[in-house]
Amino acid sequence: MRNCHRCQKKNGIFLCKITTITPLAPVTHVTGIACGNGWLSNGKYCGIAPMAQIVSVKILDRLGQGNSAHAVAALRWIMDNARKYNIRVVNLSIGTNDRKVNLPLKDAVERLWRRGIVVVAAAGNPDGRNGHRPPPAVSNGGDVICVGAWEDRAYFQTPSFSLFTKEENNLPDIWAPGEDIVSTLSPDYEFSLPNRHPQNITDTHYIRMSGASMATPLISGAAALLLEKYPRARPEEIKHLLLQAAAANGNLIDRKTCLELSRKVVT
Repeated sequence: MRNCHRCQKKNGIFLCKITTITPLAPVTHVTGIACGNGWLSNGKYCGIAPMAQIVSVKILDRLGQGNSAHAVAALRWIMDNARKYNIRVVNLSIGTNDRKVNLPLKDAVERLWRRGIVVVAAAGNPDGRNGHRPPPAVSNGGDVICVGAWEDRAYFQTPSFSLFTKEENNLPDIWAPGEDIVSTLSPDYEFSLPNRHPQNITDTHYIRMSGASMATPLISGAAALLLEKYPRARPEEIKHLLLQAAAANGNLIDRKTCLELSRKVVT
């Protein structure tokens, strides 16, 4: 497992995103949503928390393949290094084909939460072709913020779709926009892989991508903003503030709501 750091203590809040550094390059896109500075677009495509810093932990290979053991090892690395790098938020924009919750992974997530680290995890994407609803959150005990893509919400409530797993199929805690999200384009983006289209490039240096993985960093960025405002807040308090803000809008948190939460200027 290799890790890369940009860890100047600029404002004391570090956003730790678990994903991959590969030619697939969704890592760059997800990072840009959470905390890109929008420099190449004159701020047009600025991320939610541009002052947050990144600790990126590699868990997948160049083809985007990995397993739960790699994810568990990464979470344990974060546990061991959280104090050193002041890691306060973990973003899990990763998925699985497992048909049941991986207990070591669930335990690793819950340990981080109890340690005082906010864990934000993608709810998963629907498989309409095979009639599967998205899988439940990695922790159904509340020790995670589970994020679903707003555009996919109907799939979670469709009775005709079978359960992805035998576990209780809970709804995501919160929804965020996840369709055609514009964010940073990696120079190593590999268009020869499935579902990668050059026509999705926007303004040369950015690209549109869709899915729960794109919705999740928006909430991670919002959590980082809240922690900047309330540095002593516990994960459950951050989750409560996010859910409270979303409640008046069908459990949806969008960019405007994120920035209003921390009383930032909305442009």
